Amino acid sequence: MKKTLLFVGLMLALSLGASAQDQEFSFGLRLGPNFTWTASRQGAAVNEGTGVGFDMGFIAEYYFTENYAIVSGVNVNFVKGHYSFDDKYVTAPDTLLYNIDRQFRTTVYEIPLMLKLVTPEIGGIPLRAYAQLGGAFGITPSVKVKDKYKLDGNPAFDNNSYSASRKGEYNPIHASLRVGAGAEYAFLESTRVFLGFYYSYDFLNSISSGAQGITSNFRKYYCGNEAFGQRLVRLDFRQHRIGVELGILF
Repeated sequence: MKKTLLFVGLMLALSLGASAQDQEFSFGLRLGPNFTWTASRQGAAVNEGTGVGFDMGFIAEYYFTENYAIVSGVNVNFVKGHYSFDDKYVTAPDTLLYNIDRQFRTTVYEIPLMLKLVTPEIGGIPLRAYAQLGGAFGITPSVKVKDKYKLDGNPAFDNNSYSASRKGEYNPIHASLRVGAGAEYAFLESTRVFLGFYYSYDFLNSISSGAQGITSNFRKYYCGNEAFGQRLVRLDFRQHRIGVELGILF
């Protein structure tokens, strides 16, 4: 966390000098809360609630016309979520079906690439509305999980604290569609503050398709690191996220 703040602070310091030299470019910072829930195309993972996290990032804008810009930068998203899925538990001589209620938290590092449309000034004051459309690509280095287990609908045992997920269980590659809108106000000639919101949708499965060597974590049931049988429905989930962002541009 300290390294992240140091990096963002360094980017802001560099941006102040760069933006003063070329008004086609704008640089700044953004931050705000995010709200994440999960959805499964196959129906094997069930959303169990909305996780509340936090976003921060460095913004770089290039205006190729007065009202259109290319937006990029670096986002650091602290994400939480909650979902459940079925697995198998092997105890000789029986194989029991059990349910895992899982809360997770992770950090997503991503680079957005957006097209931004800005309106002319509204009502004769330096206030303009904007809309953005594009995507974001990045990585998720690790995922922490906290599980509650149920056997035949009855509580079995809990993992009461967050711990590292099984190696290779989650897809480290992150890619999402992203749209947003908001308004910005110029209180100085080259300084603007903005308030907006965004929605992002992952188009890659968050569950890894190839964990534990040649075995496939989203196709098989697991007990520990050993696979027992094929799933009738593939395990998958994708994150939906809504965020509010407050920021400043120079």
